[in-house]
Amino acid sequence: MIEIFEKYVNNFDMKDENIKAKYNHSYRVMKLSEKYAKELHFNQEDIQIAKIIGLLHDIGRFEQYKQYHSYNDSKTFDHADYGVKILFEQKLIQNFEISKKYYDIIEFSIKNHNKFSINKIDDERKLMHAKLIRDTDKIDIIFLFGYLNDLRLKETAEPITKEVLECIKRHKSVDINLCKNPNDYIVTKLSFAFDINYDECLKEFKEYLAKFYERLKYKYIYEQVYIEVMKYIDERNENNA
Repeated sequence: MIEIFEKYVNNFDMKDENIKAKYNHSYRVMKLSEKYAKELHFNQEDIQIAKIIGLLHDIGRFEQYKQYHSYNDSKTFDHADYGVKILFEQKLIQNFEISKKYYDIIEFSIKNHNKFSINKIDDERKLMHAKLIRDTDKIDIIFLFGYLNDLRLKETAEPITKEVLECIKRHKSVDINLCKNPNDYIVTKLSFAFDINYDECLKEFKEYLAKFYERLKYKYIYEQVYIEVMKYIDERNENNA
């Protein structure tokens, strides 16, 4: 699996820091997916599937950046949908020597990893994997903001939009379509906490979120949002202790 992934990504400019960042992100998410699949007591088969999904979830990002020099889905294309196209319509998945009986799970999980919410479905196994990749992807995104320079923060002194704040008060993820300034977009990341599916993932997420908040220049703008989000995490952790 690793060899095929390496062969694919080497078609892109690995000297470009933006390409390299997605390459590194893919491996970190793969490791996180394996870690939490074990912690959640997935069976060995599902642990392996989780690793595959983690490694391949952002495979559409490489071509996205090559074509547009941007990772903005709204201005380019939906990278998850494009990843599914590469893997299943263009049949790249066949190179990975993965049993076809897992294709539907992998496709569903990758397609849904970046959507505002998971498509409704009765298949519990697909949901299990879709929830995990959404959690591990978010953990690493917040890690990036908190510890690395792969994602650069853009802040202004503008107040957070009222509709965005309402989402926080209701403990709902912020729809990116509500954002009107750079600070709103930062709040969308803080609101990831409300969309973490597995309680087991919250501790690590909280650690990175705290580091992320430390890096913010205009902390006074986000203070109430941060307090509300951390309170939500703490209460949820207490309820599941």
